[in-house]
Amino acid sequence: MMDANSAGRWLIVQAVRRLVAGWSSRDEQRRPGGAWVLLWGPIARDEDLEGATVMVPLLAAWFLTDAGFVRRDVWSYLRHRALRYSSVFSPLATEVGVLEVALYRGGTQVYAASHLGPRDAYGVRLERGPDGESLEQRVWVS
Repeated sequence: MMDANSAGRWLIVQAVRRLVAGWSSRDEQRRPGGAWVLLWGPIARDEDLEGATVMVPLLAAWFLTDAGFVRRDVWSYLRHRALRYSSVFSPLATEVGVLEVALYRGGTQVYAASHLGPRDAYGVRLERGPDGESLEQRVWVS
């Protein structure tokens, strides 16, 4: 049997794989040229990652393109987020997606969200089922 820590790591890997597969399977017209892939600290609820200011620590950030992943400083993403929520930011200035993952407190479920456009986003809750596969519950969609 897995402990909560290793189960959480397994779920995080499954969530990232699922999000990246969703991004890479899109046709070129509907896929952003790149996407931030984010690992947040534990959350109590889905809404903990919403809004301009997030009180959850950002643990790691990567930037994904057709060429693969590049590890980035978390401050690079936080700057991008601040610009996105700025009143002077133009949404036309960048076409960058955001794929984010966070363990729920307790470590047995993971929140995963894909933001690939204003009307092309969703959030899911993943947990490991009795058969060892990941089970997905849709939390929100836009």
